[in-house]
Amino acid sequence: MKKITVLLICVIFMHIANAQWSNKWLSHTDHKHLLYTHGDVMVGSNSGGNLGMSFVFNSKYSVEIGYSASSNQVLPTFTEVLKSANKSETADIIASPDEMLENYHMMMGRHFNLNSKGTFRLVVQGGPGMSVVNTKSAVMKSTGYTIIPTVRTSDFSVMVNSKIEFPINKMIGLSAGPTLLMNHDRKYFSMGVGFIYGIISKIGRAHV
Repeated sequence: MKKITVLLICVIFMHIANAQWSNKWLSHTDHKHLLYTHGDVMVGSNSGGNLGMSFVFNSKYSVEIGYSASSNQVLPTFTEVLKSANKSETADIIASPDEMLENYHMMMGRHFNLNSKGTFRLVVQGGPGMSVVNTKSAVMKSTGYTIIPTVRTSDFSVMVNSKIEFPINKMIGLSAGPTLLMNHDRKYFSMGVGFIYGIISKIGRAHV
């Protein structure tokens, strides 16, 4: 939870810093390249947040670097506790793990305008990443919980994301869409809703 809070603080900080040079560039450049940050709230297999920065060449081809953090905690049900008590006073239940997932990624993609003004566009992207999973479990006895030490594992991952972006003006917009994160033994699916900030739209004319 602490890491997710830090992630949200970083999103706010990056957007504030981004405003300084974005205003200057927008006031002097009839640009065709886009550069912006984004922050998303993710809900699905795990729940958390996603932070990234995207550069879009010629308003079509994008490269994104980013970081996401999410968690999932499932405790034993009341029925499981009763079953354990009926079997034996010393019977153990291994609680579903409290899992913290962090992922560092780089994706390449394509932007497609869905209207002539460029205020409604589809982004399709994917690429490699590195996942770090911190898993903490608990053994439940009739006398209470015993926490098992946290297990930390790293693994190569692949992230695929598609989303709709809605530029409200040249600097601020909204986004929404699904994300699939895969490593060698797990898949995580989530839906995200967020905002984008920076140089997110061309000046004067739409792009295709």
